[in-house]
Amino acid sequence: MASLNIHNLPEEILCKIIEMVGADSFYYLGGILRAGKRGYALVHEPSVLRKCNVQPMVTFATCQICTGDQFREFFIKCVTAGNTNAIYYEGLYAALMVGPEKCIRILQPNVPNHDLSTLAVGIFNVCIGNDKEASKLFQQFAANHYDLRSDAIVGL
Repeated sequence: MASLNIHNLPEEILCKIIEMVGADSFYYLGGILRAGKRGYALVHEPSVLRKCNVQPMVTFATCQICTGDQFREFFIKCVTAGNTNAIYYEGLYAALMVGPEKCIRILQPNVPNHDLSTLAVGIFNVCIGNDKEASKLFQQFAANHYDLRSDAIVGL
C-alpha cells in the first residue's frame, strides 16, 4: 500500500483544500506559495483566486495594493479570476484614480448579484448624469433588501 502524503494527493483535492484555506484569509496562502512550484501554481488557480478572502489585504495592506507593492499582482489576479470582493474594491479604487466611468466598467460583472457593487454603480451613474440607469440599479438594490410581505428592510 502506498504511503499517504501530500505528494500523492490529486491536484483537485489539493486545490479544494487551498480554496478553503484562502476563503478564510489570503494570509494563510503564504506558506503554500513558498512551499514550491506546485504550491505556487495551485494558489494561482482561478478557482482559488475567485474564492480568496481579500478583505484582510484591503484592510491592513491597502498601500501595498494601491502602489503596486507586495500584494498588487496577487490582488489583480483575484480581480481577473472574478473574485467578487476584489472586483468591488478595485472598482472603488478606480473611481478615485481614474473616475466613475472606469469604475462602472470594473464593477459591472458584479451587478446585480453583489449588492454593494450594484449600489456603487448606481451612485456613480448619478455622478455622470445617467439618472435612468441609476434609477434602475437603485430599484435592483432595493428589491434585494425590501421584504414586500412585511414592509421591512432586510439584510441591512
